[in-house]
Amino acid sequence: MPRNKDEIFSLQTLAIDRELARKNLKRDTTAAKERFTPSNLVEEAKTKASRRVRQAGQSAVDGARAHPFLTATVAATATLIAMRKPIAKLIANRKPSEPDAIEE
Repeated sequence: MPRNKDEIFSLQTLAIDRELARKNLKRDTTAAKERFTPSNLVEEAKTKASRRVRQAGQSAVDGARAHPFLTATVAATATLIAMRKPIAKLIANRKPSEPDAIEE
C-alpha cells in the first residue's frame, strides 16, 4: 500500500507509461506487419532497383559528357571488337579488283 502522495503519483505515472508503451508496441507491430507483406516487399525492391538503375544511367551520361573523346574511342573499339568476324569474312571473301582500262 502506498504510504504517501509521491508513491501514488509514481504508480500512476508508471501505469500511464506502461499503457503508452503498450500502444506504441501495437502500432509498431501493425506497421511492421504491413511493411513486410510480400507485395510491399516486392514493390519496395522494385523501387530501390529502379532508383539505382536511374542513378547509374545518370552517372554514365555525366561521364560521357565530361569525356567525349574517350567515350567515342571506347565506342569505336567496342564496335570493332563486336564486328571483327563479319569484317574478317568480308576481307577474306573479296575478289581481286581488275586493273583499270587505260585509254590509249
